[in-house]
Amino acid sequence: MGFYSKDEKLSGFVGKAYEKLLSADFEVDSETFKESQYGVSFKVRRKSEKAAKPVNIAIYHTEKKGFSVVTADSEIHSIILSLLSETGTLGSDEAGKGDVFGPLVVCAFLLGEKELELLKLGIKDSKRMKNEEILDTYKKIQADFPDSFSMVRIMPEKYNQFYKSLTEQGKNLNNLLAWAHSKAVANVVSRRAGVTQILIDKFTDNPAANSLIVSAANGIPIKFQVRAEQNPAVAAASIIARAGYLISLRQISETTLENNFLLIPGSGAESDRLLEKITEKYGAGILGRIAKTHFANCEKLSNYKDLI
Repeated sequence: MGFYSKDEKLSGFVGKAYEKLLSADFEVDSETFKESQYGVSFKVRRKSEKAAKPVNIAIYHTEKKGFSVVTADSEIHSIILSLLSETGTLGSDEAGKGDVFGPLVVCAFLLGEKELELLKLGIKDSKRMKNEEILDTYKKIQADFPDSFSMVRIMPEKYNQFYKSLTEQGKNLNNLLAWAHSKAVANVVSRRAGVTQILIDKFTDNPAANSLIVSAANGIPIKFQVRAEQNPAVAAASIIARAGYLISLRQISETTLENNFLLIPGSGAESDRLLEKITEKYGAGILGRIAKTHFANCEKLSNYKDLI
């Protein structure tokens, strides 16, 4: 059992956060430590602002979601998040894999010394953010850190060609993902010095697929980790990838669909209804330009046979 929490991982991380805040000239009120379900909360204040109101901090941990930090102070948030990632970590993640409409997008992002400032934005896994928040954060990253990331977008037409070719070779989507991750990683490694390690959000155990990314790493240590989005470098990559996906949906809606329909993320019943409406207007031939045609959503359309 840990000192701050029954969860030893959480307790250990809270201890590190405590020490980091002390070294950053904060006072931690040890009497305010309180354990709750999945979390530990406490209060701090800057030593130079003894009269100021204390700042509340809550740190949570689950095996499924990893660590998360909640505080209204951006500097404190940045300090604690920095404990989750070593400077020089290149994180890579994807978006659009489970969405019938739009592209597959992969992004690699380098969290170097200059990018630490980004942590003040409250970087977290894009799945825990609203679309508007994702797009706003992406705009800031794009403006301030344009050379810190590489985005690889495989639009529907190219995606469907790749997927068909892979299946004919006995391969699958994981091979396509590995190719995209390898391209994004190689792009950043080739133009930025200081990459000390690479962290990939794990999507397969296939050695052949993973070896493609390892080759792109050019000798830099690489790790494939489940739920890697708790690392700020991977979280930033997930935000950029999701933003690229959302922007692409809008572009396809405006151009290919002439603003007659607005494409949506997901692959549920709402996507089914939208597919029906779009193919009623444009015919099944439009599918290859707007969607991933191997999805069951497309295959169960009444006019899908027209595409074959």
